[in-house]
Amino acid sequence: MNPLRNWRLALAVCGIVLGMSGALLGQNYGSGGESYYHPGWNLFSPQQDVQVGQQAEQQEMRKLSINHDAVANRYITALGGKLARHFPSNAPRFPFRFHVVNSKEINAFALPGGAVFINSGAVCAASNEAQLAGVMGHEMSHVELRHSTSEASKQQAASIPLGILGALMGNGMAGQLARAGTQFAAQAYFLHYSRGMESQADALGAQVMDKSGYNPVYMAQFFDKLKRQGGQGSIQFLSDHPDPGNREAAIEREIPTLGSHPPYVNDSREFHVVRQRLCGAAGSGPGAAAGQRLSGSQYASPSARVAGWQSVAFQNLQLAYPRGWSLRGQRTSELALTPGNGISNAGGQPTIVRGVIVSSYQPPHAANVDQATADLIAQLRQANPELRESYERHQSVTVDGVTGDAAILTNRNAENQPEVDRLVSFPRNDGSILYLIFIAPQTEFGGYEGVFNHMLYSLRVGG
Repeated sequence: MNPLRNWRLALAVCGIVLGMSGALLGQNYGSGGESYYHPGWNLFSPQQDVQVGQQAEQQEMRKLSINHDAVANRYITALGGKLARHFPSNAPRFPFRFHVVNSKEINAFALPGGAVFINSGAVCAASNEAQLAGVMGHEMSHVELRHSTSEASKQQAASIPLGILGALMGNGMAGQLARAGTQFAAQAYFLHYSRGMESQADALGAQVMDKSGYNPVYMAQFFDKLKRQGGQGSIQFLSDHPDPGNREAAIEREIPTLGSHPPYVNDSREFHVVRQRLCGAAGSGPGAAAGQRLSGSQYASPSARVAGWQSVAFQNLQLAYPRGWSLRGQRTSELALTPGNGISNAGGQPTIVRGVIVSSYQPPHAANVDQATADLIAQLRQANPELRESYERHQSVTVDGVTGDAAILTNRNAENQPEVDRLVSFPRNDGSILYLIFIAPQTEFGGYEGVFNHMLYSLRVGG
């Protein structure tokens, strides 16, 4: 008989058997929100996923350098628990466990049944909580979709001779098929995911992020940032998570189909506290918290070159800024904080091209913070005709107990380079808004985000 025909027949029979075992497990893949849960056929039961994964977890715990920082582990576990509560109701309820690994490589991986390992390098590479939630949600989606044991099942089915398969079917069917696969399942998580599996994890992860209160586009932005930055630190992640193509556009297409969701809150002070504990000042790189000195070539972003922090008073608030940055402006009305290369004289007059502007704005009519921010943007555009709002929706951001509005703007700077301006505004008791504009060239903004976020979350807003 044709060997290729034998292999195809074996695979088809396995598909029938697994279809029967799925029915026995009572799985009902519903419609609507649950349509993002599409697991492949599998030789293993969810309970066997857990068993196999626990064995592999013990091996990894002995092999890897696990970070035992209590604050970091509580935060990562709480974030993972928040995401886990929003998987579709017909997905298995795996007992997720989260471990932080001391490694500068930007990577994360998950084992069958619920163990998730996140390198400190992945935390350092994330600019906000939503990006970290995207990485974790993506990995947890691989677990819920049972991709590792599904892929292992395909390989095992291809290796089982048809005669043995027939004997198994005559004596216990799916259960014995699963037991036949356990000998190699512990290595299943080393199999690289296919692009199709990556797309599935993106779609399910986007749904989970949305229902958890995070904008799913940040997951795609994180992957896109790694691809653009390149470098040795991101190679492993991109190798283990192949780009299915047009990732950001695909996720954006999903967003309108996700239905209602809680208000997006894409960042938190807790994230930046943990990021600093794991990565050093403003996320300078893994190991800094343990006293390691990292060279600029390892993490060549401005965040890595911060020599320390100092504080400045503006009106009735306090703001931290990097030591060595310059202060300009009147501290009662407008303040500018810039690094050494933050001012350009191109065009005949000094202009901020890197740094932060802090000021206040009194809208002409009574307005909430969203309306006042929109009015402020209209005023800024009159003086900067090329200023545009990006495709991102405004996001709420909470600092020092005060909830404000954040918007991403684009512009061209004095040196005719594309520029990103992040505008964050907060309501004041007198009806005005306090606002900060974080400014950097588009190609450098990602490198400055650690510094900018540290400054933002150091803010003591006051009245």
